[in-house]
Amino acid sequence: MATELQLQQQKLPASFLLGHVAPVLSLDSRDWMLASGSEDKTCRIWDLRTDKVHKAITGFDSPVATTTFTPADGHTIYVGSGTKIHTFDLRMESLVLNSATQSTRVYDGAEDEINQIQVNHRATCLAACDDAGDVRVLDLKTHKWMRKFDRTHDNIAMTVQFVPRKDLQALSGGMDKLVVAWDFYKGRATQLIETDTPQVDVAQSKQLFNPPFVHSIAAHPSGTRMAVGLGDGSVQFLHTSTDLPTAPLEESMAALEVTASKKSKKKAASSGKGTDGWLIGGRLSDAHASPIATIEYAGFNPGWLVTSSGNGSIAIWEDGTARKMQGRIAVYHL
Repeated sequence: MATELQLQQQKLPASFLLGHVAPVLSLDSRDWMLASGSEDKTCRIWDLRTDKVHKAITGFDSPVATTTFTPADGHTIYVGSGTKIHTFDLRMESLVLNSATQSTRVYDGAEDEINQIQVNHRATCLAACDDAGDVRVLDLKTHKWMRKFDRTHDNIAMTVQFVPRKDLQALSGGMDKLVVAWDFYKGRATQLIETDTPQVDVAQSKQLFNPPFVHSIAAHPSGTRMAVGLGDGSVQFLHTSTDLPTAPLEESMAALEVTASKKSKKKAASSGKGTDGWLIGGRLSDAHASPIATIEYAGFNPGWLVTSSGNGSIAIWEDGTARKMQGRIAVYHL
């Protein structure tokens, strides 16, 4: 494996895709396509083979906060804007698509602004989270929302991720400093994990100015581990009982053990300490100096974890050692 120095010395290819006239809020990719949503109320589909716009989707009433391709095919994209989710068929010949007239379907029903949408691996369900703190699930076969679940987040729900290989299980996170595990088949939250717990390596002053709000969650393709990007610049790892980190640091693990709060006991069926729930792994306290904006397991190498921050830095981590609070391969500043 390349060392950090070797990677930083490589002249990595870079592309600058110019087209949006306001900040970009979301990205998603599939094969040669990259979808971007922006505050300029447009979504653009880029051809990464040519670094040019393939499609532009306009006509939205609100900023495009989230986009996601479906695993079912290579031509359907879901776009979240305001309280609505639009579906588009990218096989349409038009270079510019209008959301008002060329959406194949429009789903409404969110109580507040939608922050993230995601389709599960079998493309049977779509999950959405919003500013009201709600997490909802859309049945893509019947095109109807599943019954509304009890609101568990006390504040904005920022992110939601399906658990790979688990059609109806997901994790959500929000500005209440909670990660919530959901079982949509059971129709309820099954576990609450607090991120606002004392950490041995996180300075109190850092958490004071940048609380550990949950901004982004990444799901490993195995479905047995998750990485949570927090507002204090740290990464919290979660894992199942079948995917324990190798050679864990006992002192750190003890410090990172989450104790269920009174709220957790009332609302969740599991405290997270049993074999049926998510277990608390290590925490990368020095991942970034400012809040983590996004976190992803690299599609080209699931052993790599990629994090980005509001200060314009991108870091690449080796997953195995990162879970033991080490393992940064490279960092790049934009």
